[in-house]
Amino acid sequence: MNDFPGRRVALSNARKVRPATAIAVGAPAITLLALLVQAPADTQHDTARYEPTTHALTSADLFCPASDRGSIRIASASTSTDAGSLTQRRPGTSTRTAVPLQVGGSRTIDSPEGVLLHAEGGLAPGLTGARLGEPRPSARECAAPGGVRWFVGAGSGASHLSTLTLANPDGGPAVADITIWSTDGELQDIESRGLTISGGKVSTLALESLAPDAHELAVRVVVSRGRLAASVRDEFGKVGEALRTDALPAGASPSLVQVLPGLTRKASSRVLTLVNPGHSEAQVTLAIAGGRSTFAPSGVAEIRVPAGRVVVTDLTKALAKVTGSEDTSLIVRSTVPVAAGLRATVAGDLVHHPAIQLRTGLLSSVVPDVGAPTLVLTAGETGGKVTVRWDSGQETTVQLNAGTTLAVPAPKHAHLVTLDADAPVAAVVRTQTKDGAALLPLRAVATELLVPAVRPAWPPR
Repeated sequence: MNDFPGRRVALSNARKVRPATAIAVGAPAITLLALLVQAPADTQHDTARYEPTTHALTSADLFCPASDRGSIRIASASTSTDAGSLTQRRPGTSTRTAVPLQVGGSRTIDSPEGVLLHAEGGLAPGLTGARLGEPRPSARECAAPGGVRWFVGAGSGASHLSTLTLANPDGGPAVADITIWSTDGELQDIESRGLTISGGKVSTLALESLAPDAHELAVRVVVSRGRLAASVRDEFGKVGEALRTDALPAGASPSLVQVLPGLTRKASSRVLTLVNPGHSEAQVTLAIAGGRSTFAPSGVAEIRVPAGRVVVTDLTKALAKVTGSEDTSLIVRSTVPVAAGLRATVAGDLVHHPAIQLRTGLLSSVVPDVGAPTLVLTAGETGGKVTVRWDSGQETTVQLNAGTTLAVPAPKHAHLVTLDADAPVAAVVRTQTKDGAALLPLRAVATELLVPAVRPAWPPR
């Protein structure tokens, strides 16, 4: 009798479904169901965010360009307890020579040739240097590898010649794309893309080979592969006379506010170069950051910079009225991002004032021996305290008010200066003699390396 009336009891010899048959029938059905419910391919994304990670900086490279003027001064702004190591080699060679340098100390390298420097361990953070010349002051900073560099105020005419140097500190090839703007706009028909520099080599490029007879230029170097240290040597003067030479330091990237610190007290000429790489016209106004406040110089009208062009303005008379009595810096404000540079002639010597990015934290530079070196600081829209340390042992903390400039004379026998700023500042070390002037920007002391998080793309394309 059935336990459940109305139901048939299965016979013991009924045919059973084999597992293989069930899989064969069920798998396509499950696959079809998954395809029906999943999102379209163009809406599938890996929504997880992977933030970059930071690691302590354990190695650093510098390239000091060749010159028959002066020796190279290398210094370490590191505070590490690790002694570290430093080596030098000539470009194109693999032989490295140890350089005895202590953490927090300085060392002179007497070589007219270009030098590739490599630091490990405790000497890597805060490695800085420059080639310093005398009796006429000269200072050409040793360049660190960077992804993007701007040089505003270059030239390629008969009386204005600039040479770009690209140094590859690594073993593999590196590639750079160079963009040049002139007063006529961005130069299009030039062979400046995909420039390849072999590992351990240095290449020099005269801008006149790319843009002949273009007197006022702005240059952007973008490294698309590997690492490159970029620097520019500039020659300027009158046709028929000997050209004056100075380094054209890398300046700040285009922004709405540019700060050019450390104007010399006197100059026989001052010319401002502005480049607008964007697509809208820029309206630019100028201001002076003095010892007590920021004010507009008289006789300077608004400067209009068309999109994609370079504009040059003579500021000799306007700045002469305000720089003679105090230490000052030039402030450039624009309605769209621009980059700026100021070219001056001091006692017949060529001097470039680059725009320096406002920064907090640690900044450093070597200090020239010639003349009376002075640290010149300018604060941004907020003021704060700045601690100034010299490798000769002196240390002082100063209060820098918003929009003002402060000068701190370097003590005797100082070869390195380090700042610790709790408010954004732009700073240079400036020196001047009866034969001319020179300045060195203070650069950020890198202590960490930012490493991007790399993940496979999903879905794969």
